[in-house]
Order: sequence, then structure tokens, then C-alpha cells
Amino acid sequence: MNLRSFLSRLGGAALVATMLVLAACNGTVRSGGETVANVPQQFDMTIGAYKDNQFLLDGAVLSAPDLEAHFRYLQDQKQLPKTVLLKDSDSAKISNSDLEEFASLQLSFHFTGYIEHKGKLTLMSAVESPDSKKK
Repeated sequence: MNLRSFLSRLGGAALVATMLVLAACNGTVRSGGETVANVPQQFDMTIGAYKDNQFLLDGAVLSAPDLEAHFRYLQDQKQLPKTVLLKDSDSAKISNSDLEEFASLQLSFHFTGYIEHKGKLTLMSAVESPDSKKK
């Protein structure tokens, strides 16, 4: 066996090894985020998703502006929650508009947000868009 065939076989083996490693990572990359490992035992506030971009809080149905007003009241009282869980309710699943509102609240009130959707708990890390900083 000469040097050229040895290097081509070595390159092929390296290519196969790289493909196997990337295939193993595929599930993590496609899932959209990492599952939370350090989950608090309880959350300071739990919000349920409800129909028509509304939320359930302590049995009351609140619109998105009402929920924001509640957070402003808690801020005035210096009782803002540190950890907030947004989860599916019996009557509705979390929608994209629910996630957008939750991210907006997280940015405004600086709490740690968690999402429980279809039995999977995920840490939400809301980031302000560069476009909104210019305005």
C-alpha cells in the first residue's frame, strides 16, 4: 500500500466519522432549543395559554394588555416574580402570539421564563431585536 492510497482511506474514514457525529447531533439541532436541566421546584407565577390570545392567571381569563397591567401593578408593589411558567391549558395550546407576548413581558419585567408545551419544559431566553433598539 502506498502513501496516496493510505491518505485516501484515512480521509474517507475521517469523513465517515464526521458524518456519524453530525447525525448524532441532528435531534438536538432540530428541536429548537435545549431542555431545561436546572428546573426550580416551584415557580413564582404560572400562566396558562387560553383561547384568542388570552391567558389564565389564578383562574381568571386575562387579555394580553390586562396581563401586562397586572405585571405593572406587581412592579409598583415591588412584588415581581423571579420565575414564571407559561404552559398549555386544558382548553388551548401555546400559540406563537402567546410566545411573543410572553417574551415581551420577560424583556420588560426581567423574570426568568419557562415554557411547558406538550409535556416538554424549556427555558425561554427572550432577546430584544436590533430593530427595536433603533426606534
